[in-house]
Amino acid sequence: MQPFRFVHAADLHIDSPFKGLRGIADDVATRLRASTFEAFRNLIGLCIQERADFLVIAGDVYDGADRGIRAQRRFREGLTELAEHGIQTFVAHGNHDPLDTWNSRSVLPEMTHIFGPEPEWAEARRGGNGELLAHIQGVSYPTRVVEDNLALQFGPPPNGYDGFSIGVLHCNVGGNSNHDNYAPCTLEDLASVGLDYWALGHVHSPAERVLRERAPMVVYPGNTQGRHPNEPGPRGAMLIDVNAAGETRSRFVPLDVVRWETLRIDIAGLPGNDALIDRVTGEIESVRAAAAGRDLVCRVQLTGRGPLHQTLREPGNLDELREEIHLQAATGSGWTWVDDVRNETRPELDLEVLSSRDDFVGEVLRRAKSLDLESCQELLAEVFRSRNTGPDRPLERLDSTQVQAWVQDAQWYLAETLGSGGNDS
Repeated sequence: MQPFRFVHAADLHIDSPFKGLRGIADDVATRLRASTFEAFRNLIGLCIQERADFLVIAGDVYDGADRGIRAQRRFREGLTELAEHGIQTFVAHGNHDPLDTWNSRSVLPEMTHIFGPEPEWAEARRGGNGELLAHIQGVSYPTRVVEDNLALQFGPPPNGYDGFSIGVLHCNVGGNSNHDNYAPCTLEDLASVGLDYWALGHVHSPAERVLRERAPMVVYPGNTQGRHPNEPGPRGAMLIDVNAAGETRSRFVPLDVVRWETLRIDIAGLPGNDALIDRVTGEIESVRAAAAGRDLVCRVQLTGRGPLHQTLREPGNLDELREEIHLQAATGSGWTWVDDVRNETRPELDLEVLSSRDDFVGEVLRRAKSLDLESCQELLAEVFRSRNTGPDRPLERLDSTQVQAWVQDAQWYLAETLGSGGNDS
């Protein structure tokens, strides 16, 4: 077989609305709205610059069925440019852009193959009509919710083909709890099909980018542009080289134009507000340098124990601190938006000492410490159900880690409110 190169991308989410940012300025909102389009343009540029033979997109081209005209036009323009350079594109649609939405009905260039609602084969050829490089099997979601194990519907290459083969699937491997469990499957399911490379989509986490290195290689490239604080760090696509022996070599290429970061700042040892602001702005400069000139959205989480805790608790101080940090961070190349400053600091109290006291404070803290976590989960679920979902819409079981964090927060609140006036040493 002949060596070749392709780009594997997924989860473009073109025209994502970027909801939920705090007090965002109009120019920043405009920039964020444009970022998914610019990241897609970077993807097209990567394919051309690296002389890729074809591009594979594993689902969620668009962010939703209700946003489309501009996104469709930009998508079509990008794929037309690739076709003009002899680069084929193979697209599977996912849960955000299933086949039953009008978003998928745009007329695309001939060198684009859209996979249907059942696994089907397509051929990747040099320049679109030259030598055969690989057989590609893929499937698109017919509707938004797909709960079947689609991996089990894939099969080995047709007609005894023994060259390189690729599977394209938008799915949840191993039941990742951070994503909807659509098209659930296991690594064993994928490995059993007999393909050489699995081009996956749906999971955005960089920590799960390469699930399997060889025989077959299984890869989530993540999304091309982060869209909220829970998608920090570089976002982009995978550049895959396949040699004459069918061996793969991968390289992640960042394509994002706005970088998201969460900074955790420990207040221990900081004597005052000036020192805190200097520490935060210094951290922002570090992540901005790592972002290589990209625009930056930061969320600051203040942690640890120290004298600043009391100051941070006073009404209005966090908002003023955020504004000052934002002003200090606004200088330099690109822009930096400080989305939020969260106070997760603790008072300079010793919970163990307080809970050992033979008084009301000690008794309350001991009882809080001995709370049964499962009972807390059930009680909190009832509260959330009655306030947010109604009696006819059962709430899923609350995450035990979150409940435990709330219990700890309550302990610190009780200690600070009831015990700070006493002797805790």
